[in-house]
Amino acid sequence: MKGVLQKILLVGCLLVTPSIVFAEEITSFISDITINQSGTIGVVETIDYDFGNEDRHGIFRTIPLVKTNTEGKRFRLGIEIGNITDEKDTAYRFTKTIENNELKLKIGDPDKTITGVHTYVIPYSVSGGLTYFSDHDELYWNVTGTDWEVPMEKVTATVKLPQLLNLSDVRLACYTGVSGSTLQECTSGYANGTATFASSLGAGENLTIVVGFPKNIVAVLEPQPFVSFWETIWGKFTIVAIVVLFFLWYVVLPIKIIIDWFKRGRDPKAPMGVASAWFSAPKTPKGEELSPAETGTLVDERADMADIVATIVDLARRGYVTIKEAKKGEFTIEKRRGFIGDSSLPQFEQTLLSGLFAKGNSFAPKQASLVTTIADIQRQLYERVVDHGLFESNPATIRQRYTILGIIGFVTGNLPLAFVAFIFGHGMPRKTVVGSQAANIAKSLKNFLTSQKRYLTFQADKQLLFEKLLPFAIVFGVEQVWAARFKDINLKQPEWYQGSAG
Repeated sequence: MKGVLQKILLVGCLLVTPSIVFAEEITSFISDITINQSGTIGVVETIDYDFGNEDRHGIFRTIPLVKTNTEGKRFRLGIEIGNITDEKDTAYRFTKTIENNELKLKIGDPDKTITGVHTYVIPYSVSGGLTYFSDHDELYWNVTGTDWEVPMEKVTATVKLPQLLNLSDVRLACYTGVSGSTLQECTSGYANGTATFASSLGAGENLTIVVGFPKNIVAVLEPQPFVSFWETIWGKFTIVAIVVLFFLWYVVLPIKIIIDWFKRGRDPKAPMGVASAWFSAPKTPKGEELSPAETGTLVDERADMADIVATIVDLARRGYVTIKEAKKGEFTIEKRRGFIGDSSLPQFEQTLLSGLFAKGNSFAPKQASLVTTIADIQRQLYERVVDHGLFESNPATIRQRYTILGIIGFVTGNLPLAFVAFIFGHGMPRKTVVGSQAANIAKSLKNFLTSQKRYLTFQADKQLLFEKLLPFAIVFGVEQVWAARFKDINLKQPEWYQGSAG
């Protein structure tokens, strides 16, 4: 009974034991090499590849096109591939590509999958494979290549010399391991004109063999020395250029932006500083008063929505539009008089009015958009302050240039450049001396709008002054403070405003 129970348990164990998954490996890699008297080399590789249970289309075989001899010199090889077959001489489909000085063979049918063990016979001829020294000639050859990602159970290589030599005339060596390794976990021997080598390799390892023999046995088929692009004069020049550009981009340019800001980004000193109070708008060199929008653009170097809102209020004050408040927070803007052809209006005000009344004589902000119009107004405002001689060049263009530079710096990993471009670049627009003077007057006007000193109160006790300076208070963001100055004064509701005064 006990024996029966043991058998039942054994059967049960077999039933629950998972099926074994066979890993991929090369069970045999045989390289038969023939050194010809002409100086060429014939190679026939026979590879038994076990795919295990994996579905594959075939194998990849990578053959180096550049060899390095025992002295560390590199030479270019010429390789011609023959017909690739299986052990029954049935041809395989294959393609050839050259990448990174390597010949890559893709062997197998892309429309068919295979499993288990398959044999690949790869014949090819090599020119330039021998190296010629003053006292001997030599074959220094990487038998397996370096791109196999599977272990090789058995690797053998035979090298047949063009004539029979004594063992004392032949020098043999072999190396194993990853690329550059000096391990010699391999065997070598020589008999009857043929050198033999054997080893077993792990994944990523290779077998390199050396066969030295006397001179004048083979023709001198001088290999072409291999010189990579980086070793040529143009390659060295390119390396120097890359280093210089790297230094300029990552080190010099961020420092240069900071220096440029100190030299050319800061505004020049104006003859007059900021006063505690000023009662009118700054003027152009021609004596024309700047509009509220131009003043706002001058001071903060930006044409923003505050400037556009202030322009609408200023146009209302001057009789071009009426602002109506139906209920709290809901406004409409209505046209009071014609503006087309009005030479007293600058271009940005013409553009604003045309945008407001493009579809009729009224405009409701909640029902229509001025996105395109606003962009045009901003561009025209920047152009106008430059035309007035207040800025050396367009502030928006300068900021955009540094913003793009900062983005490129961020994308290329140049964080110092990105930081400097964003921070200092936004302060790079530079006023002229006239612009600095006008900006100081504008700041003095802002001081008046926000001042609570009693000796300034008499200037503010005027209806017209309140309305005229209200748009300037808007661009400075102090309209609430300016309005509070008049809380104890009985001001009439402006003609250009209809609705709740509160």
